Amino acid sequence: MLARRSPLALALASLLLAPPADAAADAAMAAAAEDRVQLPAVQVRESQRPLTDQQAPPEIEDGKLTVGKKATRIELDAQPAIVDNNWRQLLARAPGLLLSEQPIPSHYNVNYRGLGDPHESEFVLFAVDGIPVLADWFGYPTLYFSPPAQQIESLDFIRGGSGLLYGPQPGPVVNLLRRAPDAGAGMRGRVDLAAGSEGLRTGYAELAGGSGRGGWLLDAYASDRDGERPNSGSSVRSLRAAGLWEPDSSQSWELDVSAYDSMSEEPGRLSLQQFQDDPMQGTTPTNRIWIERADLQLRHQRLLGESSQLTAKLWSAYLDRLSRRAAKSVPGGPLPSSTTFDRQRFRLSGFDARVLTEWGDAHSLTWGTTLYTSDSPRTQKTSSNVLGEVGDVQRFAQERRNDYAAVFAENAFRFGDWSLVPAIRIDRLEMAIEETQRQSSLRRDAIDRSFSRTETLLGLGASRSLGDSWLAYGNFSQGYRPMRYDDIANPTAELAGSNDPDPARADNFELGVRGAPASGWFIDISLFRIDLEDKIEQRLVGITDIERINSGDARHQGLEFSADWNLLHGRSEQALSVFINGSLLDAEIVRSASASLLGRTPAYAPERILRTGLLWQGSAGERFSLTGTYVSDHFWQDSNLGSGSGANALPAVIESYAVWDAAIEWPVSPSLTAFAGMQNITDRIYSSRFRSDGIEVAPRRNTHLGVRWTF
Repeated sequence: MLARRSPLALALASLLLAPPADAAADAAMAAAAEDRVQLPAVQVRESQRPLTDQQAPPEIEDGKLTVGKKATRIELDAQPAIVDNNWRQLLARAPGLLLSEQPIPSHYNVNYRGLGDPHESEFVLFAVDGIPVLADWFGYPTLYFSPPAQQIESLDFIRGGSGLLYGPQPGPVVNLLRRAPDAGAGMRGRVDLAAGSEGLRTGYAELAGGSGRGGWLLDAYASDRDGERPNSGSSVRSLRAAGLWEPDSSQSWELDVSAYDSMSEEPGRLSLQQFQDDPMQGTTPTNRIWIERADLQLRHQRLLGESSQLTAKLWSAYLDRLSRRAAKSVPGGPLPSSTTFDRQRFRLSGFDARVLTEWGDAHSLTWGTTLYTSDSPRTQKTSSNVLGEVGDVQRFAQERRNDYAAVFAENAFRFGDWSLVPAIRIDRLEMAIEETQRQSSLRRDAIDRSFSRTETLLGLGASRSLGDSWLAYGNFSQGYRPMRYDDIANPTAELAGSNDPDPARADNFELGVRGAPASGWFIDISLFRIDLEDKIEQRLVGITDIERINSGDARHQGLEFSADWNLLHGRSEQALSVFINGSLLDAEIVRSASASLLGRTPAYAPERILRTGLLWQGSAGERFSLTGTYVSDHFWQDSNLGSGSGANALPAVIESYAVWDAAIEWPVSPSLTAFAGMQNITDRIYSSRFRSDGIEVAPRRNTHLGVRWTF
């Protein structure tokens, strides 16, 4: 049996027993913003942010340092309303992210700079308000959930060095920041209602208030869509309640509780022949996936004396993933004779505490710990009832868990125009899997193993102010990708007994400059290189056994840029901005157990990703956006080869595509706003996602129209 351990009790005690700020700190904080617990020195620096820090998060926020890191903050208020969580519009100003589109709300597929298959975003850490929202941060780092776009105020996109801030991952962090309760605001609310193509019906309601020392926020979201292909409908429901309490000006407490539920029908992927004949046909008329998630978050900030600040977060989450999947069937033909139910449940708890200390003339030290534990049972059953919601015959069952602890420290030394930021993070991960029922067709023994790893990550960031308008920055940082459950105990494979791969490691290098060369302009451009070492690959051992080994290295290098020009800057209350961003990538496999892969381009590593657009904000609240995305040809397998033959053939290359979207908001009265949008304006038929079982059809042109009532 797996022994359960909880590392959180001591952490919670340390949070509750932390000493309150003294009277001097309370007086110093009197001048700070009413809704932020902030050190006076930090507040002064933030009030004097130079032009070079436009479109970047504060260099110190919630105990995290972004000094010497490539980081972007995207304020969504500059765009019209994003309806039905359209991620192509959400990420329009995030350079280099590849969105592999799957038009259902239960899957989000993103990668960056060619690092890994974008399937379920396993190589990018997604967080909400600084807390990871993956199914299981370590053993199963997949993304099945996103808060409604109406909740999201901004997003932070942090590249090299993100692993030192948030924890292990080889790629970046995308942190979605939701609107929070405000103790300084009175009662307010909004109701958004919209309808659109493919039977879209969506609604969002929010009510918030605050006075004196407290604030609260409630919201609810619902969305239903019939879908454009057979068996492609979906529904989403979410609820959220958040509260803020500020006992005095030196401390604050926030509690956030949310629930999420989605159902997505899966129309199935197509062969090339089917895609060319009729891309709107379906091949899996009974497949479906259900996602349920509940989150509880407690956040606390307080001053510790005159020069230190504590930021602590305690969270717990539950996610239930259930899929019903059967073999493909001929459109119009009989249904499959059986189906498979795969259920994975995740019970997660975590704690993160950071202490920020301002010392010397202008130096900043942050240090702390992160603790995390998860329990994740998995079962798979089959049934002849292909439209049912439960299986009859169990194929296998596993009990899975992991425990993680990290300590970290980072210091920003400031010497005139220079900042130097050394960093260290030490991680300890323990993972265990017990197979309580082995699949009967396998010859191997049931798996009952535990694994442990200790990893040390180092980083060094630097920046130099080049006058008032430019900032040069550089960063070296290490990251790694922990083993997944399936890497060490795949329940359907004849895994060799020696199967025990190490984590894949990544060395990130970035050198760039950002600034405002002229009034209304902002530019950020950098060169990058990522050396990904010990990629996990699969090889045969004997005739049927397989083994996951560390045998692959890849090199990813290139140039990333973004530019924004407000044509009306300084001449009007309005804003008319033209933006362009992109990534130019050269990626190559430089070591592999398979000689045929040497020199190949990694899967999902396009040479060019370009985004551009026009954003207009009127003086009376009008907003308009026109955004475009271009992705060049790229391979979907490391082999750079296609698969299958005849009617089931799949090409080697995902063809290039360009897609345009538009949206508008227009106030018709002080409390009523109309909004509308059109996605894929040219009705481009394309795919950005191939899998071994076929081609995923990207969404065709769709439109929506809605109204917002505010009070």
